[in-house]
Amino acid sequence: MSESLVIKDFRTLKVWQKANALEQEIGELVKSFPGYEQYRLVDQLIRASRSIGANIAEGNTQLFIKRELFHANAALGSCGESRNHLLTAFQNNYISREQYNALDEKLIEIIKMLYGYIKRLKSELYNSSNPSDI
Repeated sequence: MSESLVIKDFRTLKVWQKANALEQEIGELVKSFPGYEQYRLVDQLIRASRSIGANIAEGNTQLFIKRELFHANAALGSCGESRNHLLTAFQNNYISREQYNALDEKLIEIIKMLYGYIKRLKSELYNSSNPSDI
């Protein structure tokens, strides 16, 4: 490995920062859910929201753009899963309409940021002079 190797830090990505903040917010929110949901909806919602930032971090640490794209796409899937679980929480009156709308808006913002991130990665991939990236 070259001494000029730059190690990317996922924590500098705005999309990861937003995902991490959302994960923390959801972690606090689910503390008020009924106990019988602890190993059902609570567990699923925490896992899905954690997976967003975890996939961004894992992908950003990869050496190959295709792997980073794979993980960014997985983060998109986790956003969709989180939105579904939040809707379930709202439909079961575990959260208010205001809480649901605010969190859903944050997830939509993260999705839009991920679309931009993926677009940039695809551009890097197709403009890459390194054959191992393609």
